[in-house]
Amino acid sequence: MGKKNRARISQCMIVKNEEKNIERALSWGKAVMWEQIVVDTGSTDGTAELARRLGAKVFHFPWSDDFAAAKNYAIDQAEGEWIAFLDADEYMDGEDAQKISQVLERITCDSFDGVSTGWQQIDDGGRISSSGTQIRFFRNKPDIRYRRRIHEQLESVTGRQLRIGDVSGELSVFHTGYQKRELQEKKKNLRNRRLIQKELEDDPGNYEMMGYMGDECLGDGEREEAKQWYSRAVDAMPSQLESYDQRSAVTFTRLLSLLTAETEKGWLAAEPVYQKAVSLLPQEPDFDYVAGCWFVQQGQAEKAAFHLEEALKKLDTYGCYNKALLTGAHVSEIYDMLTRCCYESGESEKCVAYGVAYLKFNKYEMGVLSRVMRALLPDGGANETDDRAVLDFFSKLYDFKSLKDRLFLVKAAERSDCCGFAAYGTSCLFTKEEQMSLRLDL
Repeated sequence: MGKKNRARISQCMIVKNEEKNIERALSWGKAVMWEQIVVDTGSTDGTAELARRLGAKVFHFPWSDDFAAAKNYAIDQAEGEWIAFLDADEYMDGEDAQKISQVLERITCDSFDGVSTGWQQIDDGGRISSSGTQIRFFRNKPDIRYRRRIHEQLESVTGRQLRIGDVSGELSVFHTGYQKRELQEKKKNLRNRRLIQKELEDDPGNYEMMGYMGDECLGDGEREEAKQWYSRAVDAMPSQLESYDQRSAVTFTRLLSLLTAETEKGWLAAEPVYQKAVSLLPQEPDFDYVAGCWFVQQGQAEKAAFHLEEALKKLDTYGCYNKALLTGAHVSEIYDMLTRCCYESGESEKCVAYGVAYLKFNKYEMGVLSRVMRALLPDGGANETDDRAVLDFFSKLYDFKSLKDRLFLVKAAERSDCCGFAAYGTSCLFTKEEQMSLRLDL
């Protein structure tokens, strides 16, 4: 392991039946970790033996319906200066892994207790479905431990406020744990509900746990029950929330999504929740993202554009530290929706600006390119001065040495009824021989 690194990091994890994940979980950081500690809570497969063969220190801890207790036991075994606590279904890519020591050395100079990294949820198709931040690296100090049986959080047992640095722009953790594993997920959900219920029995007004119970119901397809739990959580919230209260933001966002899905009531039912959400968490962009998506579905372009622009504005102003789980993961889709909304409402300049922003993510999206063309050439082209200016404009987005790019641009012009521009582009971008072989009509 990477014992020569100046920052001595103990990678810790608690596991149970993670035979499919354990090799990746230990391999990604093997070169940079000072030691790797695996606490097995009752595996019946080969997880523990495989972890031992991979060089990890393996300990056994009897499961007691308490994630914090198991994690704290793992920390007690660690001898490094820093703890890296990731789940078995989480990992970092190679480039980020190599930067860990450098980042922690810099943080050490600033006396932070821990750092918050980016956190990306990967769906079944390998795409990022949501993003946020999580505290995955923290100092190995006797007073820093986890609390709560489930959805555990770091705290100082002495009551002092932990100082957490934000390195989400430099380091990210990828999580695959919500990918479909039906039988295993059902067992996990039953366990989670039982532990959440225990927390609520100890603290009946815990609005965070109410939100987590809503998540469990939603995950099991119990939408009405989820809506009730989220509503109870919202009602139990205090009159002021910390700006980085991600749990409450998720509660509001998911309740808004459920309410706007009710076609009979729609925004009428959702608006009071939206107003309370933006008053308590004014920096959170996801509320406007949900609202904007709903107005897009209703064909209300101007209202949709307003909310989607608000979401982007908040993301740009306040960043994604403990916020913007949806907005941060769907920026390109927001540009797509804004391109459509601005085109439909006749705001040509905005249509072009948002369309170009989207095409920088995916330049081969025909619908977006077509709207940009029609916004730039409302008469379809045929004026050589205008056509030349538009062709120069697209030369900054497309490689005119690439046959694929040239063909795509001309075909988009044809499908956009920009026939004059299509003819001009064909004459400028293709030789006579290419036009003949490709059967391009002037």
